[in-house]
Amino acid sequence: MRAGAYSKLGLLLIIISCLLWAAVLVVPILPLSNAEKALFVTSLVIVSEVMFWLGILLAGKEISHRYRRKLNPCYWWQKLTNRR
Repeated sequence: MRAGAYSKLGLLLIIISCLLWAAVLVVPILPLSNAEKALFVTSLVIVSEVMFWLGILLAGKEISHRYRRKLNPCYWWQKLTNRR
């Protein structure tokens, strides 16, 4: 695989991990027992974290720094205040 393919695969894994975190919010409304819900949420969280960190490793240092900066709320505030 080329380096660009690793980056794309890494970003895909990061996106999927975010979707799995969002799926955690849906679990309480599913018709499952409390034990099944707890097991399902735990599984989603573990799989999501593993996919996220694997995606970071595959995406590379530069991409992870760029997205970390864009997802930082302090950066949003700077961007809003500098527009004026």
